[in-house]
Amino acid sequence: MRDIERLLVAANLSGRLLMGVRHDPAWFPIQLAAFALYVVLADRALRRRIGPRHWPSEGFARFTFNTNLYFAACHIALGALLFAVAGTAVGIVGF
Repeated sequence: MRDIERLLVAANLSGRLLMGVRHDPAWFPIQLAAFALYVVLADRALRRRIGPRHWPSEGFARFTFNTNLYFAACHIALGALLFAVAGTAVGIVGF
């Protein structure tokens, strides 16, 4: 999963900068869908490994889901900030 996280972060940063330069907000739905898919698939994979054990494992699964959700929310916010900064910088330069 960490390899997927690194790929998502790299794609998010480079995509936001590129789309900010182009003033194209089409990357927003793609980014949201990618992070949402990551959160759901990571949760399902963990719950499949846990199996029928309930209390301690269920708490760990909830903690992991919330951690992944926080990871996604932070990177979506960071991506929006980078999009705005790149768009503003290109607008100031005059491209």
